[in-house]
Amino acid sequence: MASVTVTRHSQVTIPKEIREIVGISEGDQVNMKVVEGNKIVIEKADAEVWSDCTDFLPEDFEKIVSATRLDSINRFKRLGLTP
Repeated sequence: MASVTVTRHSQVTIPKEIREIVGISEGDQVNMKVVEGNKIVIEKADAEVWSDCTDFLPEDFEKIVSATRLDSINRFKRLGLTP
């Protein structure tokens, strides 16, 4: 276990040996959460977690979006709101 000091701006430095083990480097994001009342868990954020977050969309999602856009454009034209 490593001991660190909290600065007056509430900042802490993750010790080098821990950063090397976990693979944290400058610019990386970390997640923090409180567990068991007063314990803090810090973990490296998974950069790939958002890489494919579209698996919940229907297969024809692009078609739906295109139809919605076309419908909006036509409505604006009918209302005289397009140049």
